[in-house]
Amino acid sequence: MQNIEISRIFSDIGDFLQIRGDVSFKIRSYQKAARILADLTVDVRELIESGKFQNIPGIGKTIEEKTKEILDTGTCEAYEKLKTEMGLEALELLDVQGVGGKTANRLYYDHDIKSVKQLEQALQDGSLQNVKGFGKKTLQTITDSLQFINTNRGIRLSSIADTLAQNLTSILNECETIVRFDVTGEVRRCEEMCRSIEIVVQGRQDVTTTENDILEKFLENKQKLALKLVERNERITVPVILKRFRQIHFHIDNDFPVVLYLCDVSEYDSILFLTTASEEHLSALPKDSTINIDIHSENTDYWINTKDDSETEIYEKLGMCYVPPELRQFSDSVSLALENKLPSLIELIDIRGDLHSHTEWSDGRNTMDQMVETATAQGLEYLGITDHSVSSTVANGLDQKRLLIQIEHVRKLNEQIEGITLLAGSEVDIRPNGSLDYPDDILAQLDIVIASIHSQFTLSEAAMTKRMIAAIENPYVKIIGHPTGRLLGSRSMYPINIDDVIRAAAENDTILEINASPSRLDLGPEYVRKAKEAGVLMSINTDAHSKLQFGFRRFGVNVARRSGLTKDDVINTYTLEELREKHIIKP
Repeated sequence: MQNIEISRIFSDIGDFLQIRGDVSFKIRSYQKAARILADLTVDVRELIESGKFQNIPGIGKTIEEKTKEILDTGTCEAYEKLKTEMGLEALELLDVQGVGGKTANRLYYDHDIKSVKQLEQALQDGSLQNVKGFGKKTLQTITDSLQFINTNRGIRLSSIADTLAQNLTSILNECETIVRFDVTGEVRRCEEMCRSIEIVVQGRQDVTTTENDILEKFLENKQKLALKLVERNERITVPVILKRFRQIHFHIDNDFPVVLYLCDVSEYDSILFLTTASEEHLSALPKDSTINIDIHSENTDYWINTKDDSETEIYEKLGMCYVPPELRQFSDSVSLALENKLPSLIELIDIRGDLHSHTEWSDGRNTMDQMVETATAQGLEYLGITDHSVSSTVANGLDQKRLLIQIEHVRKLNEQIEGITLLAGSEVDIRPNGSLDYPDDILAQLDIVIASIHSQFTLSEAAMTKRMIAAIENPYVKIIGHPTGRLLGSRSMYPINIDDVIRAAAENDTILEINASPSRLDLGPEYVRKAKEAGVLMSINTDAHSKLQFGFRRFGVNVARRSGLTKDDVINTYTLEELREKHIIKP
């Protein structure tokens, strides 16, 4: 039982209690325990055995006892009782935009709506139309959110798919009959949302022996993976060209599809090539080369012409330079590769600093000292402390007085530390009318200003666009944070004319953020590519709310690579001196 699985149980308990209407402190205790467990870098069992678990603020006797129970049995009595009493389907209500804890409580107990399916039915038959609190606007918000959720049902965040893939590969490493393996498909392309996990496996012996060895190892870990073998995965469409190979299909972690392709050495890279690329990328490949790729047939010519070839050699036979996996989703990378004009993509090692982070001063989970210590240990050269502004009341946003005190604190701390430079900043809320939380004379005292929208998402497209552009035109605003406001899998972007926003950013030399939080990854590649074409610079920031979340920057770099960005397109690759020269931070 891993930390993240225990975290999920505590998160579910907190959500159950929220729907049931329990006292707030009890709900918060489980929610906090879930966050703590998700952020732990060591196995919680070690902390319990050493007597250190209860030393963590927010972990009391009750949480420790339930954690022990989960470690011993895989669950806990309180969780099982809530599941039996309320049903897991009830938790889906809280995923719906417009349905908070109090609304979910009313739906569940007053209207006998105990699942998203029942909520959809109530919307269709009109039974909520005359209910207090469910006005026309709220009902439309819920309807739109349900449609969005249904579209994304079963899809996992890249960070979750990546973790699941690591769990699988750790087991494959134990198989003596395996020579090598590679995760492929959407995970290898670093897509922000994944529908499945695909892995290519080369066996040391015959395919049957390899398959039996793999199945034995996975079945030994059946409970840990929540694994279920299946005949085939309905959510994975295996191209006809791959049907000739032995495949192992199963579901893990609540029916998330996985497929393994078993092959020998001569066909390994040929399969990796096919499974990494999207159908759009494959369809755009040259048709007049020695390689004829038709994913809808057995296509024996392809296997003959690519036998023992590496992926680089396959691309060479197509008359192209090698295309990195992240660029194998879109078709335009093919034309660039044919002309040998693919950009030299940004690398994780190119990132020098992070300009967007939060501390305990607002809604962060670590002190400023702890955030600085971690950033320094990770080799960052500079760090922007950008806690929330006063409008973000739920995030304990800073009023002017607290902000001025924090600025002074950052300056003093900066004099005491070595190896990193702290920047006094703020993530300033953009109000509905386009004004900012702080006046210009306060903003002028900050090293870096990020302006973001955190509320009033239901304004019209025209109003939201005007609101954003007003912030872009403020001379003190250097970066627009998470510009579309999307939350992957749970909330679509707010209505906004992103083309007008990009145009305004270009005219005002305002930087747009690639927010590296796995639940955001905002801007997405389709808009980052437009911004690059318009000459707008990007900033990859973690928006870290804890020291562990500095690790998110690799997900932001993935977005940048999928968008074709070079290091010159991203300001976090600049030195402090360069940032000052370009007036991105205060000289």
